[in-house]
Amino acid sequence: MGLRSIFVACMLCGSFMSSSQSVYEFKYSFVVDKVKEDYHALIFRYDDASGFIRVRLWDEETKSWVVVDMELEEHYYGGTRQGGEAKLDTSMVVFEGHSPHVIIGDPKIEYDPDLFIFQYDPRSGLYEPTEVLSFDDKDNMFKGKVDQMTLLEQKDLTKEKLSLFFKPDEDFFKNYFDQAEVRSLSIEERKTRLHLLLVANTEDITIGKTCKVDQAAMIKTFGQIAEFMGIQFSLTEIFGTYFSKLNVEKAIESLKPSPNDIVVFYYSGHGFNDDKANTKFPFLDLRDKSYQTFGGAYTMNIEDIYNRIKSKGARLNLVLSDCCNADPAATTINAGNGVSTRSSSIGWNQENVRALFLNNKRMSILMTAAAKGELSAGNDDGGIFTFNFRESLEKLIGPFYTNISWKSILDAAQKQTINGAQTKWCRQPDNSWKRCLQNPRFITE
Repeated sequence: MGLRSIFVACMLCGSFMSSSQSVYEFKYSFVVDKVKEDYHALIFRYDDASGFIRVRLWDEETKSWVVVDMELEEHYYGGTRQGGEAKLDTSMVVFEGHSPHVIIGDPKIEYDPDLFIFQYDPRSGLYEPTEVLSFDDKDNMFKGKVDQMTLLEQKDLTKEKLSLFFKPDEDFFKNYFDQAEVRSLSIEERKTRLHLLLVANTEDITIGKTCKVDQAAMIKTFGQIAEFMGIQFSLTEIFGTYFSKLNVEKAIESLKPSPNDIVVFYYSGHGFNDDKANTKFPFLDLRDKSYQTFGGAYTMNIEDIYNRIKSKGARLNLVLSDCCNADPAATTINAGNGVSTRSSSIGWNQENVRALFLNNKRMSILMTAAAKGELSAGNDDGGIFTFNFRESLEKLIGPFYTNISWKSILDAAQKQTINGAQTKWCRQPDNSWKRCLQNPRFITE
């Protein structure tokens, strides 16, 4: 297994679902001073840990409904101490509102966010909703009476339901319900081919498992994007025993895109850089034998690959590398796994996808996982950068967004990668351990 080239003529499918988004509905109540207070909440969560919460409640003083909007924050619930050291309890995660502000109702109303508790289920590997908690000013805990905890599907997000939480002139509401009729592709547009050239060091002892996850995820994402648009898809994979600089060189040389085509080059493996090197982008470690000399004849710089692909004249070029960009002596460990919840299977928006991939404007993008001198971390979800790039892409091509651009995708991927890396630990060249610093870098032309 290793070097594969697949040519697929994709047909437009009726429904493509993003696995990156969860929408939960809660109905619950608390009894305060013998008075029952009812709450109705929607939690919109993405797998990159971003999202927001809307809570609807009755204000007895003004005799009117109030809707509060909050940014979503998630963290593990408590922990224990063993031998004087804190041990994090990852069996429960808290979804909590941050920076509450009133969307509907009296803006002077103060709202103290409740805590939505999700418990890890080892049978599914997912976090499931279990309860709602609240704390008073003296840190006394109150457990809410929960009447409903439901994962919503796209069919459940009706105007009737969402109008309880959104004003009709909010962008989120309008984008979801006011989608224009999508025109058919022209004959020339249907001839467009998305070329995916994927290189993954799946045989490596330390990162091979992560590279395999990245490999499968990127093929799925870009293959489904091509199918969703109704264009052709060509896949060339270099992995396993076929992983080598020679095969990468051959694959790039064989790439013959038409002027209206799309080329995506993706690398998942080891990378490095040198303070003396006159480049901010990493060198790819393409050794395929343990006795081969590090660097030299067995490396390529990702910026050189970018320039070679760009010279082939495709309309859109996207070159991505998920690898370290630091001294070869620096190493990293697998990062802690993220929190996964059930997916609400909300589809993509055709106009958003076409705005990125069928835009008449010619564009080339180079993006790498870390700035010069930084490491690139990964876990069971794959590389942190790859995971957040895909999540940002699939989130913004969904029905809740409009007027998206590649700049918005790249900015979101950069921000979420930075945030995700800061929760991990990486080994430094002096063998000390510090919080990971991973700041993706990109250029667009």
